[in-house]
Amino acid sequence: MASKTFNWEILSLTRFLLAFVVVIGHLTAFTNVGFFKILHYLGSFEAILGFLLISGLSIGKSILRNKESYFQRRIKRIYPVYLASIVFTCIVLPQPFTWTYAGFILLNLVFLNQALTSTSLVGPAWTLAVEVWMYSLAPVFLKMSMKKLNMLIYISFISYCIYTCGRTLFKWDYYAGTSYGINLLLLSFIWIAGFAMAIFPDKKKSTAIHIAAIFVVHIALKIAIQVLFRYKHHELGLIASTDLPGFIGIIACLAWVYYVVIYNHKVPVFSNPVNKILNLLGNISYPLYLVHLTLFKQFDKWKINNVLIMIGSAILFSWIVYYIFDFYSKKREAKFTASS
Repeated sequence: MASKTFNWEILSLTRFLLAFVVVIGHLTAFTNVGFFKILHYLGSFEAILGFLLISGLSIGKSILRNKESYFQRRIKRIYPVYLASIVFTCIVLPQPFTWTYAGFILLNLVFLNQALTSTSLVGPAWTLAVEVWMYSLAPVFLKMSMKKLNMLIYISFISYCIYTCGRTLFKWDYYAGTSYGINLLLLSFIWIAGFAMAIFPDKKKSTAIHIAAIFVVHIALKIAIQVLFRYKHHELGLIASTDLPGFIGIIACLAWVYYVVIYNHKVPVFSNPVNKILNLLGNISYPLYLVHLTLFKQFDKWKINNVLIMIGSAILFSWIVYYIFDFYSKKREAKFTASS
């Protein structure tokens, strides 16, 4: 094993694992996931937080490396696979043509889902809309001081905490069902934290403390809400038997994300063949995240509920989408292979 400046391969593996956690979370609505329920305990929302943190870090390093072609690179990376997922969804889940439906598709094409709508055509793409808005704001963030970025982080995080409490107290919508673009306010904190870590490497220690504090407060808030729920319904006995695995799971998920981001330099670097596999897993995580739910709905129509068939098909189909449509990642991998 050797050492290098940044271990992107472990982040690629982490992105795949986080996508897989979301896949299992959605799969529980269609079939008994059996052994894979262990992954469900890691928490789909915590996986999304991990996605956003890694995304902010990656974009920060990308824009620092080359500002001139930044937007061009983002478009090439996002759109081919996203367009394929939209077409796939329209084929598998067809709707009668109306101008309203056509407008809905158009809004999704320009990532105004969750801004001018409360749903997304491709279900999981609600988080992609948040990321694209953050991509668009990255050049603005790049000009900000660390103090101003921290201010944005905590304005967003406090808003998130208030909204999280409101979801319990007032039955506010889950983030996938919001509109008016409020997810930009509610969820940008963790993306900006990753971005700040990339563009201010000399402030890494303080940023790491902020991220740790955010994760700890998030976990504490989630546990506190569930414990109060059990207390209200006289079900405290269910905390140990039912809720504890989930509490341990979300802690493990965020601890792993924190480790591979903050202590990335301590993660061993493996051989080139292993790194190629890890990069491939990272590359298919994007189409896997977008297409799996639509595929599961098609399986549900066909009355197919075998968990191994559903998972295997999702991964295989994601690889096919990557191989056919993800020109950007394939080109990048070709460069990696040549340099190796």
